[in-house]
Amino acid sequence: MKNLLALFFFNVLCLSGQGATLEFAFQLGEKQEPRLDRLLPDVAQQMAFNKDDTKLIVKQMGGTVVIWDVQTRENRIVCSIPEKRWFAYAVDTDQLLVKAADESIAIFHLASSTEVTLTKGVYESGSLSSDGALTVLSEGDEQIEVWGIKPSDTIEAPEGEQVLPQKLKTLETTMPIRNGLTLSDDGRFIAAAGGSYRDGEGHRTAIEIWSTVSEHQIRIFDTGEILGVWNVLFSPDAKLLAVDTQKNAQSGIRVWEIETGRKLLAKSGFEAYWTRALAFSPSGEYLASGDEAANLRVWDISKGESVIWETYPTGIQSLAFSPKGNYLAVALWDATVQILHWEDKQ
Repeated sequence: MKNLLALFFFNVLCLSGQGATLEFAFQLGEKQEPRLDRLLPDVAQQMAFNKDDTKLIVKQMGGTVVIWDVQTRENRIVCSIPEKRWFAYAVDTDQLLVKAADESIAIFHLASSTEVTLTKGVYESGSLSSDGALTVLSEGDEQIEVWGIKPSDTIEAPEGEQVLPQKLKTLETTMPIRNGLTLSDDGRFIAAAGGSYRDGEGHRTAIEIWSTVSEHQIRIFDTGEILGVWNVLFSPDAKLLAVDTQKNAQSGIRVWEIETGRKLLAKSGFEAYWTRALAFSPSGEYLASGDEAANLRVWDISKGESVIWETYPTGIQSLAFSPKGNYLAVALWDATVQILHWEDKQ
């Protein structure tokens, strides 16, 4: 009853913090009873808004990729990706990087529904720059493949002008990339979450930052925590990097400044085992986090503190800010996506 009342008040009241406000707008999807053994097939595993904030692209746990129209609140199925596999979204070109059932890596153009195979292999992680021109892939070993893609690779090019994707380079990392790989939106930086195991110490995770221009490792961020991470992401301006952490059955978050290596936010000891979702606000001033204990928090990075905190009736799986800063999407374990109006007053 307490959780239901909390959700009711969240739906009608505005949550505000220092310079930021959230207000319930509407819900996408029909509420279902969460399962205890595994997440429902319709739960949004990953989400991304398109460039003008009018569409929400969602990969569900069951593998179906749907696009929600924010105005009409209707959706359509665009493709299917095998369960538990990943995708990356290029917001400027409206393209998906997907891992298909036959282990091929493909670029899927949402507007034209055309698909071009990039390569094949047992890749565990991958990412795509916002302009769709650069892709990084890893098989979970100590290598990062960097691929270049021209626009004509993913749309119907004039006869004789088709250009195939090209592998540009292979970078050798310090540790196996077991916990995630991402590109900054502008394609300048790569973050590779590597994992190691040592007797007496257990599993540890460190984040290697690489430059795609110089092809050199810039720095390594040690999470200082045991086990892996769910999220590795750059801020929209590529100045910051955020990850979640886990130690002693409690989760946390870290935010670093790329240029200096300075740690800007370090929180540990959350009641949730995992912080499953992180998302930077478009300005990069705030970080939203969502966890298994159903806590949605918005952090003011410069102040190092939470300015908005709300608890839902069920766990949070993924989060997404819209590029223009109108919305924050919150995907719950009950298979709904809560769309909140976002205002950044800074």
